[in-house]
Amino acid sequence: LKPAWRASRRSISPPALSRQIAATLSTKASSEEAPAAVMAIPAAEVAAVGMATASAAFRYNRENYMFDQGLRWGRFTTGYSMAMAQAAMYREDIRDLTAFTVTKADTYHTVGVIFFVLNFQLIMAGRLGVHGPSPPGWLLGLYWTNICTALMYLVTFTWLAMHAGARATAGAAFMLTRHVRLPIPSPAMLDKARKTGNSYEKQRVADVFRIPFIAPAPQHAEEDPETGKTVPVSDRRMPRWYRDETAELSQDEGGAAATAPGQNPEHFELYRGLQEEWWAYDVYARIGVFYFMSHWLTSASLYSMCHIFTELRCIWPAYTVTACFVAAHYGILQLDIVNKPREGSIMPPVERIVPFVPFICVVGMTLDYSILPVSAFIQGFIYFLSWICYAIQFAWAIRLYDLAAPQAQVQEREEVAGRPWWPAEWPLPPAFEDAVYMVGAPKTMDPSMPCLQQEMKAAKGKRAYEVGLRKAKKAAPPTFVWKLFRGASITTISMWVLIMVGRAFEQVNGERWLLKQEGRMERWPSHMQPWMSPWTRKGSRNEMCHAGGCDRRLSGAEMQQHEEIASLAQRLASSLGPLAEALDTPITTTPPSAVFAMPPLRAQTLEWPADFRPAHLVASQEGGLAALARTGHGAHLRLSPAGGVERVEPFALQGLAGEVLGASWTEGSLVVATSGGHVAECRPGAWRCQDMAAPALPKGLAAATVSHRPGVGGLRAAVKYEGEDSVLLLEVDLATKSWLPAGEVRAPSVHGSLRLALSGDELLVSSADGLVVSHDLKTGEGRKVAPAREEPGAAWHSACSMGHGGFAHLAGHAVPKLFLSGPSSVMPRAAA
Repeated sequence: LKPAWRASRRSISPPALSRQIAATLSTKASSEEAPAAVMAIPAAEVAAVGMATASAAFRYNRENYMFDQGLRWGRFTTGYSMAMAQAAMYREDIRDLTAFTVTKADTYHTVGVIFFVLNFQLIMAGRLGVHGPSPPGWLLGLYWTNICTALMYLVTFTWLAMHAGARATAGAAFMLTRHVRLPIPSPAMLDKARKTGNSYEKQRVADVFRIPFIAPAPQHAEEDPETGKTVPVSDRRMPRWYRDETAELSQDEGGAAATAPGQNPEHFELYRGLQEEWWAYDVYARIGVFYFMSHWLTSASLYSMCHIFTELRCIWPAYTVTACFVAAHYGILQLDIVNKPREGSIMPPVERIVPFVPFICVVGMTLDYSILPVSAFIQGFIYFLSWICYAIQFAWAIRLYDLAAPQAQVQEREEVAGRPWWPAEWPLPPAFEDAVYMVGAPKTMDPSMPCLQQEMKAAKGKRAYEVGLRKAKKAAPPTFVWKLFRGASITTISMWVLIMVGRAFEQVNGERWLLKQEGRMERWPSHMQPWMSPWTRKGSRNEMCHAGGCDRRLSGAEMQQHEEIASLAQRLASSLGPLAEALDTPITTTPPSAVFAMPPLRAQTLEWPADFRPAHLVASQEGGLAALARTGHGAHLRLSPAGGVERVEPFALQGLAGEVLGASWTEGSLVVATSGGHVAECRPGAWRCQDMAAPALPKGLAAATVSHRPGVGGLRAAVKYEGEDSVLLLEVDLATKSWLPAGEVRAPSVHGSLRLALSGDELLVSSADGLVVSHDLKTGEGRKVAPAREEPGAAWHSACSMGHGGFAHLAGHAVPKLFLSGPSSVMPRAAA
């Protein structure tokens, strides 16, 4: 027995052990045939063989157990390493999707900043009419509506892009800091995953002493949910500690539960919900870029042709520049717009013809500035071309509204590499599906791409697809951005309606007749006056033109304008003849102060109306006398037979526009000149005023008075400009309905303001120091009516002629006083 016992203590490999056991059993079988005494094996030897077999099986199974525990720990750490690597990839997914929106927003911002400068250059620094004459009104309507619409869409898409980038960045930060995190195991999970060597003692006896190949491990079996019985699921034979380990790790977020085919990762579901916050801003920012560029290219083309025609005086460059802009415009329309059928759409594809509007305009400008003879047909044809352009632009504005309207999708779009994709619940405008470049988070994944985090979240006895996913709350499609963009589109439509109504009014009533005349031809120096070039105001071509602007065809007939200039020159020559003769006549008389005899002045004590501050005096040829305040209030002074004032009757002039600048009382009516340049006629008694059919007086006047011309009809005015030392005489020309110069009277060289009074052919000039000079407008003779003198506590105001050499003089005391005077001496002849 000793050799057998010694052999049992040696390490026996499993194959040798099997052979030894087989040999022993064979020997036992053959011994049954031999005699019991010869073939008997001692019981001690059999016991030794059994102990050796059990010891070898124990060591063999323990080595397998310890090997499996090392694999278990490696599997645990490797699984979490892979899960963390996948979580890092998920975080990159969030960053990539966000960077897609942010990068587009940054690009839109760059484009917006550049074109803000270019747009304002066309509106402000390079505006038309600064360096040359203004283009025709029909073209300016097209240009300004397009350039201002472009500015509106420029501001719109810049602000939408700013919101899209900011919201996308905020959404990504929310996801990365709250949901998509690395799955790092806790210390408790690490402790449960590792095993010690003495845990082998807790295993089942069948697993501890299992003889390999002779007593194989049981097949891998699971419980059938329908029958409740345990059935094998594979031919794989595993020890029971492996199945216990699998069940334990599955319960504690470390198992390897199966993944459902196409299971979508949780971060995609959450991010797609977050994209609801900014996808509309992203989409309509891109559409806004397109709308801006469409209007800007049209306005830039119109600006270029205006510059070339009005300033450069060329024709063919206008066509070449226009062709470049038209080609660029047509190209972007074909690139960005997808002509898909749309439900409820009634607009034709206007985008196929709207780029050619500048070509129609350049033809109209060529005819407008050409040397062809003026004819009603050509003028009408130019207007006809302009209305074609307005109609196309109006249709284009409606078409843009239709293209930008959102539309719900019926089914999910097919995912194609390199093509945009978004879920069906996003109602994007289908016309721009190839231009918005939207990429939403996917809804399904390739079955070959498992989500380890979903598997790790599976509970014991469950599959990964049986674990509920966190998803964003369902919300209605964001319509606020579309409402804002719709407002911009409606504004564009309204602008075209307004400009077309205005153009119809201008075409019927005449170009620019609603604007005030700025007085460029009213007086010298014309270059110092406010200037607006009204070429078509009076139907004449060469009026106020420079840099070639007088060549516009719609301004009027050239021959008629030449005739008007010749007639004006003849009338001016006849009026300036006496003035030239007077200037050539030498002055040989002595100074008037040497022969002047002061006439007696009789002060009149009057009871003036309360708060009445008279500034002007007027007298009628019938002996009436009235004092007027600047506000239009007055006092009718009734004279007695003895030459004094009998009573004072207050009144107020009704219907005046502006303050009273001067007045005269002729032919039974009061003619009043106001500070606004208006000339009104007021009837005594009712004292109601009505504007006369007379041209407006020039601006910048210090004093003025208007009266009827005795005997010949018409009106005569005496005016004095601020800072000038002469009084200009004007008369109304009945043919041109304008004031023409008729003479000039030297004003006294005194300090203070002057007052003018016309009575028939006599002009009285009075100063603040009391000097009064009378001028006979027929003979040109002048005489002093009153010398300069001081009146204590008073300032002298207006004076008026009473006839027969007498005059009335008004002084401004605390209580105004009226002075009456008799005839005076004769003054030397003045220039007339």
